[in-house]
Amino acid sequence: MTNFIAIALVSIISAAGIGLDDPLKTLPSDDAARLRKHLPDVVLGPGKAMPIENAEDWMPLESTVYLYEKPRDESKTLKHVMTRLDRAPGGKKGDATKGWAMELPTGTTRYLKATKDRGIVAATDVSKPNSFIIRLDPPEPIVQVSNKSGAEVSERVQIRICDISSPDETSYSGTVKCTWKDLGAWKVQVPKGTYETRLIRIKYDGSIGPASVSAWKYVFLAKGIGAVAFTDSRDISAFIFYNNDTNQAGVLKSATQASGG
Repeated sequence: MTNFIAIALVSIISAAGIGLDDPLKTLPSDDAARLRKHLPDVVLGPGKAMPIENAEDWMPLESTVYLYEKPRDESKTLKHVMTRLDRAPGGKKGDATKGWAMELPTGTTRYLKATKDRGIVAATDVSKPNSFIIRLDPPEPIVQVSNKSGAEVSERVQIRICDISSPDETSYSGTVKCTWKDLGAWKVQVPKGTYETRLIRIKYDGSIGPASVSAWKYVFLAKGIGAVAFTDSRDISAFIFYNNDTNQAGVLKSATQASGG
């Protein structure tokens, strides 16, 4: 009878697609299930990467073109482009401080800001395909400073979406609770290579205009590289424009620095 029960349990686990040597077995079951679905065969197991002490070490602010393959279909790719700006958003006219922006596959430009106390945040997005300016107050956490696994930052982000031609008029508005959490060190394998990473989960709950928002984003950050794998490339505002997240995952294929970055 004991052997029968053991065999039955193994069969149930195998049917669920979870092996006895499952590399994600120490993660909460919901997180592990989402990673298996969106980033299959990427995680090798727990890793050794230390917590994030300097955000820019984990998302280098350098002119770089990141090319990602879509899991299960290497013929399809997503491109992220980190671009240097002549002036940081919010800076005074003639200010010599340079800024940075990330061009996302959805056609959105994310304007990034590095702060000593928080890390890298995004206060403004511009969705070119939809001709919208998206303002986030307080800024959305992108890469936060954390000194331990489980570190968490939660913000209730007020969102204003304005037409580019009428930036003072609000087309949509809402509030989304954005919770950033460090889920620890993980070793991953992507087309570009094998990396020691920190796994970051960003959870969104709230509403924007007529749309309710309930979503999770997972990002594996490698020190000195940036994101080497992610489950969703959308920004907050894109949840109301692109409902389907199944085509938004990526695994790093190449990272090419531009001259003068």
